[in-house]
Amino acid sequence: MKSGGVILKVHARRAFGSRFAGAVAPLVLLALSGISAFAQTASDFAGTLNPLFQGILARPSDLNNTLQYAANASADDIESAIGTYEQLLFYNPTLSRVRFELGVLYYRLGSYDMARGYFKSALEMRDISPELQQRAKDLIAVIDKKLQPDQFTGFVQTGVRYQSNAGAGPGPQTVLASGRIFNNRFFSQGDWNWFGAFGVNYIHDFENQRGDTFEASLLGYDAQQFSLHQFDVGLLEFRAGPRFGIFTGTANAMSIKPYIVATGALLADTPYYGGMGGGLTVHANVGSVALDPYVEVVQQSFRNSTFYPLASGFSGTLSTYALPASGPVFSGLTWQSRLAYAHASDNYGPYSYDTYAADIWLPWNFSFPNDSRVWTLTPTAGVSRWVYSAADPMIDPTIVPRTTEWRVGLGLDIPIWKQLILGMLVQYRADESNVAAFTMRDLQVSAGPTIKF
Repeated sequence: MKSGGVILKVHARRAFGSRFAGAVAPLVLLALSGISAFAQTASDFAGTLNPLFQGILARPSDLNNTLQYAANASADDIESAIGTYEQLLFYNPTLSRVRFELGVLYYRLGSYDMARGYFKSALEMRDISPELQQRAKDLIAVIDKKLQPDQFTGFVQTGVRYQSNAGAGPGPQTVLASGRIFNNRFFSQGDWNWFGAFGVNYIHDFENQRGDTFEASLLGYDAQQFSLHQFDVGLLEFRAGPRFGIFTGTANAMSIKPYIVATGALLADTPYYGGMGGGLTVHANVGSVALDPYVEVVQQSFRNSTFYPLASGFSGTLSTYALPASGPVFSGLTWQSRLAYAHASDNYGPYSYDTYAADIWLPWNFSFPNDSRVWTLTPTAGVSRWVYSAADPMIDPTIVPRTTEWRVGLGLDIPIWKQLILGMLVQYRADESNVAAFTMRDLQVSAGPTIKF
């Protein structure tokens, strides 16, 4: 067997996974940074004080006291917060910030007409700041889309990326247990690439009282290496399914969505992977925390190629169980996390594995003085544990691979003009394994413009 085939276990899935991770990382940061102001800012008045409701009863005209109470209440009881803000308007109907907060709260309840009315009235107040004025206009534009029965949103992104280890390969000193030498095409090597990505989301609102919708999304990605073309990758993924409302019109709204998924990929500009499957996801709000657990099963099919002659051994079933969650920290800062477990049952036993993963993102939206544009800084961190089902005699017949992957990153989105954003990302990844061929390091830096629509 040729050495290129011997290292397929290390590189075929890793090369695709590495490039796919390179695709997902900026897209995830983009999605996080694209969260609208209403989601990022549960209340612009959030503070560290905990005013008592008795203070509201004793001093109903005390603006600061009431604002502090409403800020705390909005995180756990939206209806109470709405009542508190409306009480403020009774004493002073010209407060633009209170009207804006009411718009945010009604938006969170899904009462878009009420939300739009409060945002419009906030724009008519004399005390509105330029930053708040821009936020209100942006949210009105979002609501106008949501009030349409057919809604399209998405993005287009491009840029360049440098990776110190483009193929996620081991160092040149690594030797297989069989004594064979790796094909030097797959050693750790740095390279640049051009990448492009797009995403389109479609929602059809059936306009019933439950809030039932049909949702579909299409995601595409392509990366072309400057030198190491064995790691060129292309990806296309389609998801679609109906979403059924369970508890709507309340702060603790729930919905359930069964869906289908179809994926396909190129590696080294050759058909490499296809998958078909489906899943079930639930969305629930628990206080200020949003939960989106899901279960997904995909039947995967891999094709052999010149560079990756053993790829068909990866064919099989991939089952994923995950819990994404998100919530506010304080004004402008939110947290998003994902816990996941996946099991791959592959045609070739040693390729099967279990993996456990945890990731967190902390997007922070901020503006500079006298500038209404919103910048987003997103630190990230994550860890994965890979446990393979058996030793691979082609790599080391005596050791079952166990690999821990650590990753940290920092993304920055800079607003340029309207929906045009310049995104930058620095990410470091380290894999530690009991098998030398699975140990590697990679530093990547990427930058490029994104247009949202």
